[in-house]
Amino acid sequence: MKSRDRLLKILAAVAAVVVVGFFAAELYGLTAQSYNTETAYVQTVLETVDAEMFVIRDETLLTSNGSGVTVQLAENGERVSKGSSIAAVFSDEETAGNYVEAASLRKKLEVYSSIDTQLTLDNVDMTKLALEIDSEFMALINAAYDENYSAIEDSKLVLNEKISRRQVSLGQAVDCKAKIAELTAQVTSLESAATVSSIISAQSAGYFAGEADGFENVLTVADIENLTTDMLQKAFDAKQAAVSENTIGKIINGYNWYVATVMDTGKVVGFDKGKEIKLILGSSDKQTVKTKVHSVTAVEGNKSIVVFKCNLMNDELASLRKVSGKVVISEHTGLRISKDALRFDSDGNAGVYVRRANIVNFRSVNVLYTDDKYIVAAPDEDVKLAYPHLELYDEVIISGKDLSDGMVIG
Repeated sequence: MKSRDRLLKILAAVAAVVVVGFFAAELYGLTAQSYNTETAYVQTVLETVDAEMFVIRDETLLTSNGSGVTVQLAENGERVSKGSSIAAVFSDEETAGNYVEAASLRKKLEVYSSIDTQLTLDNVDMTKLALEIDSEFMALINAAYDENYSAIEDSKLVLNEKISRRQVSLGQAVDCKAKIAELTAQVTSLESAATVSSIISAQSAGYFAGEADGFENVLTVADIENLTTDMLQKAFDAKQAAVSENTIGKIINGYNWYVATVMDTGKVVGFDKGKEIKLILGSSDKQTVKTKVHSVTAVEGNKSIVVFKCNLMNDELASLRKVSGKVVISEHTGLRISKDALRFDSDGNAGVYVRRANIVNFRSVNVLYTDDKYIVAAPDEDVKLAYPHLELYDEVIISGKDLSDGMVIG
């Protein structure tokens, strides 16, 4: 009998522990639940389509006569007019070196002359000048990091000029006359020993490119109107042609160049001629270029050949030919939040839960764009929705159970 009573007491004690543990666990679950949040920020999201693109240009190769030393006068990507000087030919290395050094010293002379003129200037915006100095300093660091030695020298000159202007504005003495006289004498001496044998000029107006890539004759502008997928594929498969050792660069004739690609026809709806479209030419979304739709031609298999026209040019663009990039279909600017945060109320209204202090509120979102990871919601509150709109910097709850509008959390 005693054994039975003892067993009952043990069972009762175990049951009590289980019950207490159950309610403790439930209480802990209610009070210690984790609510992870993220801040709603404004961001522009690009909707893009991957594309293999071929750059089409009319180009004229520039060659030297093979004798002497050639020095490039035009910058890569520079806009040039017909007859403008592209390169100078010198009899030997020493003469060419004198010319290059004289050109470098002349840049310094121009900077010191500019500094000298600042001595009489008043009312300098010091805040703006400080920002310019910071910007040039960062440009100098970036050029050094990229090992772009010509850009380093240019950045040093610009930075020196701006720092000197700041010194002058603060009343400090800056005497440039002795340096100007020294540089003037050096430039005069070097230029007298840098006789030019001949000048290579642009045969047409356009852009100068310092290198030929061997694909200049694969496709031309004349081919665009009758371009086929076979022609475009052959261009992608084409082998690089041999480039003469006497070639010093080329002129991209005219001021327009073209980019051709094949896209799904469904993706080019609304690509009317003249519509502005951005292309990402390369792997970085920051390297975008504005173009206009030149033509859209439907081909077999629900595909279309799309040709874009561009009149912008710089050093990087001048060297493009076969490019793996993206076509920007649309841009959406709004409040970007994780797709995991999106919820729906009992009436099907889209929204998110936000946390303010320890209060949870449901906020409506007007979804502009969505993908597998996030959504972009319109920040404009002019549209009437079921709940107050999500606002900039709201702390959006992306994980948490049993949420409800107005609930209090620990």
